Amino acid sequence: MSEQRYDGASGASMDASDIEALRESVRGVCSRYWPAATSAKDGDLHALWAAGARQGWTELAGRELIAAAIAVQEELGRAACPLPVVDAALVAGVLAARGDEATAGGIAAGSVRPVLARVSAVQPSATVVRHVEAAGAVTHVLAIDEEGGALTWHSADGADVRPLPGLPVPAWSQVRLAGPPAWTARLDSHQDLLPLRRLGLAARAAAAVRRTHELAVEHACKRWQFGKPVGAFQAVSHRLVGVEMALTAARQLLGHALDLYGAGDPAWRLAAEIYLEFIGGRLAGAQFDGHHTLAAVGYFEEHEAPWLTRRVHADLAQLAAHKPSASVGEHLLRPGARLPDFDLGPSAERLRREVLDAFAHWADGPPAGLHTWDDGARAVLRDRGWIGVGWPGEVGGGGFGLSEMAAFSEAIAYSSPPVGNIWMGINSIAPMLIETGPPELRDLVLHEARRGDLSIALGYSEPEAGSDLASLRTRARRVEGGWRVNGQKLWGTCVPDSRFIVLAARTDQAASPPHAGISLFLVDLDSPGITVQEHRSFGGDVSATTFWDDVFVPDSRLIGAENHGWMALSAALAGERVLIGASVMKTHRTFDLLVDLLREHPDLLVPARGDHVRYEIGRLAVRLQAARALVNAAVRAMASGAGARTEAPMAKVMATELAEDLNAAAISLLGPDSLVGFGVNAAVGDGCFEEGLRSSIMGVIAGGTGDIQRNLIARGMGLPR
Repeated sequence: MSEQRYDGASGASMDASDIEALRESVRGVCSRYWPAATSAKDGDLHALWAAGARQGWTELAGRELIAAAIAVQEELGRAACPLPVVDAALVAGVLAARGDEATAGGIAAGSVRPVLARVSAVQPSATVVRHVEAAGAVTHVLAIDEEGGALTWHSADGADVRPLPGLPVPAWSQVRLAGPPAWTARLDSHQDLLPLRRLGLAARAAAAVRRTHELAVEHACKRWQFGKPVGAFQAVSHRLVGVEMALTAARQLLGHALDLYGAGDPAWRLAAEIYLEFIGGRLAGAQFDGHHTLAAVGYFEEHEAPWLTRRVHADLAQLAAHKPSASVGEHLLRPGARLPDFDLGPSAERLRREVLDAFAHWADGPPAGLHTWDDGARAVLRDRGWIGVGWPGEVGGGGFGLSEMAAFSEAIAYSSPPVGNIWMGINSIAPMLIETGPPELRDLVLHEARRGDLSIALGYSEPEAGSDLASLRTRARRVEGGWRVNGQKLWGTCVPDSRFIVLAARTDQAASPPHAGISLFLVDLDSPGITVQEHRSFGGDVSATTFWDDVFVPDSRLIGAENHGWMALSAALAGERVLIGASVMKTHRTFDLLVDLLREHPDLLVPARGDHVRYEIGRLAVRLQAARALVNAAVRAMASGAGARTEAPMAKVMATELAEDLNAAAISLLGPDSLVGFGVNAAVGDGCFEEGLRSSIMGVIAGGTGDIQRNLIARGMGLPR
């Protein structure tokens, strides 16, 4: 590939398409000078630095372009290359702030090649810095004395450079800088310097892990063992899915921090620390997971993986050496602190605020369940026209766009108003009927739903068919004027409260594939032949087993075409996808309650857990923010028309598994009184955590278990079945 300068590099700002073009340019240059991670052992950093300067990589200084500099460094990380592009951008910014445009121009031209390095000793005649990258190509060092709170600028002329052989390749160096610094500045006068450098290091390490992960996925698809591709073994595919989830969330968290930084929002610092703590806790394990999948193939140095592992651990070690101003837990325990929001746009955010305000009256009430409701809360939905806001306007819906619908659903979930089980009919069954008809059935359900009191049950699962609906055995046999149904359904949530049930039944016993012979029906639950056996769940909701003994269902109750129930179910799923934020926001509400209790009433903390509270809050916060980031990514993917084949199930897995951990952690921090139910004297959290713990288990199971969701993600990644 010829070396052709990317013209967008010197622009005032860059959008997503510009940065993608820049990435492509970096890949082209690297193909000539540093084509793969194996180049780390003998690559020419002098030549690559010069080529990068010709390409404009060294011009990416300033608030508007730091995201582009980090993107370049990410691409270099994929090749295990330590060229310090972010360091150069940050040093140029410091020089520009001092008015030294000439030296900053030298950085852009490539004649000044700076690096940031931590001071290990300050002596009367010299400053010593260690763990210096690319020392053989460097002309200047901006030394960081974190203990002394100073920055010092040095020429590398006459410096004593001693390699430090070890895991990092190219090797770090210890550099004894000759003579006094050219100038000294206060570190706190450049408060963005260290956080941005840490973002650059973390992004480069994450990119190296991503490259290893890609190689592992490719290997899992091609390498056969025991008669099938290794990626078809669930242990392997789920390990790869775990890495994919972590890296996807990390990419979204980094983008969020950089968006906030580019907008000048002070919340960017907390967003950056969330990303860094998320990365710090996952990258080493994710890199090892890549090696475990690659097995012996990736253990020998002909392969890229060992060189990428060197890069990952070198950057993680540098990250650990920089102390943050405050951890995520420390940030959030300060008065008034909250997690940074993901902005869905002005109209969506106005709607979010309106919904939160409308249901504030019920904020201090008992935990809302599917079998409890307040007519006043339902009236708010009905009177404000918030029932069916996602339906098309031609059927009387609100016609909300995807962003508005996501904001509305998230605000409802966070508010958790006592409206019972109306959302299944509104957000899943109604869209299915709007899509597949028939019109008279659609109009019946929409009319009931608009009144705000339609509770509808699902009749999908069976003793031998849970998430695997293609295995269902309940049979609908055609008779004059309709169908006769025989079979059994399990776990019919809200059957006792519902007028209707959506029944999935087999109407073609010989269909191939099996799901091709399924049809859906809307059935009155008081139909003769239906027997209901109630069960109370651990979460407090009432479910039911229903027995179907020759139940007659008229032709008019067939949803969609005969034997095409799977298509109708897909339409229902499409209507539900925008609701993926619901479980995340319910967890967010629980998290905010926990933080408020610990901040305002520190005496509630169990004494044995006092030293762990900041760590626990930070740990939970970064997982919650990662789940929110995946929801945001899924909404954007759907808005672009690309779908959310992996992001939506990733968000579901991460949010629901976090809910279990969060409630258990809250109980551990707050002690026995957090297990006392709502309305009982001295109940800590008004029963929120004990109810949350009970119901969190169903969150992981409902809508497809976590294992099923991981299988869906694996298919989206292209892993074999």
